[in-house]
Amino acid sequence: SYGALRITRELRRRGQVVNRKRVARIMRERQIAGITRRKSRSLTKQDRSAAPAPDLILRDFTAPMPGLKLVGDITCLPTAEGWLY
Repeated sequence: SYGALRITRELRRRGQVVNRKRVARIMRERQIAGITRRKSRSLTKQDRSAAPAPDLILRDFTAPMPGLKLVGDITCLPTAEGWLY
């Protein structure tokens, strides 16, 4: 998971005399690549001043007959072509 810069710093810390470009070249020749850890980000920002949505069914999900109470949620899935909702 280390990249060339991080490997160079570690080798120097251990007393080796090494250049970052040399480490990068050797990594490239041996097809070694560092893993980039991306920072997770939220797609939406919560509006803390907004009032919560009213609970119109008062948390009672039972219904005397089908189709009387309908509830739902939105799901977002990342795909190769973009987000699928």
